[in-house]
Amino acid sequence: MTTSPDEPRGAVARHTAYLPHRWDKSTNARPIWRIDWGQPGFTHRTPPEPTVDHRPTVLGRSWDRPAPDGSGDTWPYLHRGACLGCTWEGPDRRRTDEAVEDAHDHTYPGWRDLPALPQRQGRGWTTHATNLYPEGWFDAGGPVRTLRTGIEKRHLPGAAPGGGYDLAVTPPKARQITAITEALPLDYDASEAA
Repeated sequence: MTTSPDEPRGAVARHTAYLPHRWDKSTNARPIWRIDWGQPGFTHRTPPEPTVDHRPTVLGRSWDRPAPDGSGDTWPYLHRGACLGCTWEGPDRRRTDEAVEDAHDHTYPGWRDLPALPQRQGRGWTTHATNLYPEGWFDAGGPVRTLRTGIEKRHLPGAAPGGGYDLAVTPPKARQITAITEALPLDYDASEAA
């Protein structure tokens, strides 16, 4: 992770430290860790309020350097899963969705074992989801896992029934069955059938 000892820790502290730099035109605020735009807790002017329980969010910053994983690739941004209720931060990630999943591992252990549902359709979908997931799951801001087959496969903050994330699940690929294109010889003896 790319952290120095004097940096603030946690989503709320990092975003609070970022805000004065965001509006200061003499400072390049892009390399400063902050809550990513559109993620829970993101604000333009006021510090985010910490939650009383663990809630996932994502931190981001401009990077434009070699990847911290040693792959030799240049990553334009770094992302980290984070929590709005404590100072937990996940490892540096290249993609936002990886960081979202890290944050859910911290805030909602066991979310990966929940059933994946078809995308929202009709009025009964929420009732169906509520009955399939643990009691109180959505009231606590828990995520819903939905199967996505279109081009939109990113995790969506605030799209679950209780305001949590809608986490995209790619359905397993259908098994390919290869047909035999040549005729097979039939060695059939009528006397064996009798």
